[in-house]
Amino acid sequence: MAAKAKTQPNPAAAAGFAAPASPSVAEAPERSGPSTDMTDAAFPPDVHNKAGPSKQLAQKDEPTGPVYVAPAEKPPRKPVQQAIKRAVDVAVAGSALLIGAPALAAVAVAVRADSPGPVIYRQKRVGKDGRIFDCLKFRSMTVDAEKDGPRWARSFDSRVTRVGGLLRRTSIDELPQLWNILVGDMTLVGPRPERPVFVAKFRQQYPDYDLRHTVRPGLSGWAQVNGLRGNVSIADRTVYDVWYVRNFSLALDAAILVRTFGAVLAGE
Repeated sequence: MAAKAKTQPNPAAAAGFAAPASPSVAEAPERSGPSTDMTDAAFPPDVHNKAGPSKQLAQKDEPTGPVYVAPAEKPPRKPVQQAIKRAVDVAVAGSALLIGAPALAAVAVAVRADSPGPVIYRQKRVGKDGRIFDCLKFRSMTVDAEKDGPRWARSFDSRVTRVGGLLRRTSIDELPQLWNILVGDMTLVGPRPERPVFVAKFRQQYPDYDLRHTVRPGLSGWAQVNGLRGNVSIADRTVYDVWYVRNFSLALDAAILVRTFGAVLAGE
C-alpha cells in the first residue's frame, strides 16, 4: 500500500480567507546561497534536518551564520494601519503593566520563594530586521537549566520549577514581554521570536523564513492560535507565520487577540 502523503497546513483555510497568491513555504523554491546541509559541529547529529523543537539542542548559544538577510519580497505595508497597530500596542501594554502591577509583583515573590535565582529571565531573541533584543520572562526553570547548552523546553521538562510549571501552563511567564512591547522590541501580534542560534539554522532549512523578521515579533501569533506552539514542526509553524506577514490586517490581528484570550481563559 502506498504511503499516505502528508497534508500541508493551510493557514488561509484556518482564517476563512482565500489562499494567498504567493507560494507557501512548502511550495516555495529552494533558496540560493548558504548550503542546507545541517551537519556542523555546533549541533549534535540528531538535530540535523529535524523539524520538531524537542530535538533542537545546540552545544553553544552563538549562531553559526547570519540570522537575517533582507528578502527580495517586500510584503505590502499600509502606514496608517502600522501606526494604529503601534498605538494599540502602547495603549494595551502600558495599561496592562499599570493595572496588573500588584499581580505581577505577587508572581515575582512566588518565583523568588520557590527556587533560588533571578525573578526575570532574559534571553536573546531575533527581532525585526534581525535585531537582537533581550526577551523578558518570569523565570520558570532552575538557574542551571542550560548547563549542557541551549535547548527548547519539552513536555514534563525536569528543569521546570513548581511555580514555573503553573506559569508556563497559564502563559503568565510571558507577561514581562509587555515591557518589550512598550519599548518597541515586540508587538501584541506577530511571529513568536526565536533564539539567534536556532534562527541561523532555520533560515537555511526553510525558504522564506527571513520574511518572519520583516515585522516585529509578537506576544501571540497566527501559528500559536492554530495550535502550533511547543513541540510542533518548525516547517508548519513557518507556513503560518509567513502567511500572516503576507496577509496582515488590523482585522486579522483583532481575530488573533480574541482567540488568544479565549485560549488563555480555557487554560490551553
